[in-house]
Amino acid sequence: MMGTVNGHGQQPRWRKTWSMVQVGVLSAAVIACIVMLIVGDGTLDRVYAVAAVFFGIALLGHITFLVITARAERR
Repeated sequence: MMGTVNGHGQQPRWRKTWSMVQVGVLSAAVIACIVMLIVGDGTLDRVYAVAAVFFGIALLGHITFLVITARAERR
């Protein structure tokens, strides 16, 4: 049982809470990057685009973890 703490497949509460915090922070970062791409002067567009992609990938990872954890707990 990969990633489980007990025999029931439940994650510790702090891990889910930390992941939710990360979802909020990463969402804000992605939105900030998109806003800067739209209203920026164009000199750092590549930086904001790359940052948005990497933050977006991390965001998807945390969301996936939370969805899988929620499904496992319902069973």
